Amino acid sequence: MKGNWLVFAVFLSLFVSVVNGLTNDFLNRKCNSELYVAQSHRLESSDALYYEPDLSCYFTVTVDAGKRVFLISRIFELESKVSGACVDFVNIYDGISTASSTINTSPLCGVIYRTTYLSTSNAMTVYFETDKTGARHGFDYVFVAVTTGTCNSGQFACNTTGVCIPEDLHCSTQDECADNSDETGCVYDFPDGVELDPNAALIIGLCVGLLVALVVVSLFGYYCYRHHIRWRFFMRRPLTVDEVVHEETTHFNAYPVTKVYYKERFQDMYIDAKGPPVYNGAVATHITKRDSATASQVSSDVISAEDLSTSTRKDSIYA
Repeated sequence: MKGNWLVFAVFLSLFVSVVNGLTNDFLNRKCNSELYVAQSHRLESSDALYYEPDLSCYFTVTVDAGKRVFLISRIFELESKVSGACVDFVNIYDGISTASSTINTSPLCGVIYRTTYLSTSNAMTVYFETDKTGARHGFDYVFVAVTTGTCNSGQFACNTTGVCIPEDLHCSTQDECADNSDETGCVYDFPDGVELDPNAALIIGLCVGLLVALVVVSLFGYYCYRHHIRWRFFMRRPLTVDEVVHEETTHFNAYPVTKVYYKERFQDMYIDAKGPPVYNGAVATHITKRDSATASQVSSDVISAEDLSTSTRKDSIYA
């Protein structure tokens, strides 16, 4: 069950990203890989709720020559420092490999609120390393191909971050300026022009998964009640006279045959209490396993409902 809703959440996240024009990757699936980005691209640490332990991966992004890589950290939650040192950490390198200099001054770990990083060339490498214990939600990065300085006619000038993004990213429902200026004043197809939360797909997937789990548990509970629990309740309460079809109290059957105890599809096999005594299907099958002499003896042991005054279960009269 858990696997089913997780697959649904990942699929929905990918679908939303494609619809919004923002392609998506997960580092645990794209470990030690390189990617050319024409406009923007999203990278998450894992396709699960928590990132994987004992991980060592890099992800390199290159853009067109003359442009720079603008990294927007939308979510960042790693394990906190242990004895003053990061045990799970991210380093951001200003180039095509981990041999390049780092943009961050020290390894990144713990919880860091929305930040940005800008390369000096057309490449950037993210390196992620985790230990064997402890895991958190990880990171959610967006890479954007940008230029700095004066923006040309095919670009949009971000207000406060000082970068120029492709005009196609203006009003894309994704904040690719890091100050949301590219989404200000936009008119969207969905109501109220509200940007979808980055975790919307995961939340929807969790809700659907919980709903499916609730339905399955309810059906299982109903099955257990129908086939097991209600019969236990039946055996503990007194019977009314109307519920008794024919009391067959023999040394083979120490309880009355009733419409309550047997399921509806077998009730047609019983006669009214005023009729001649007969055996229900279960008892008849039991008798066929014995010789005819035993069957005759059992038949003579039957006591009809008219001869019994009690309305509760009783032990065998042959006990």
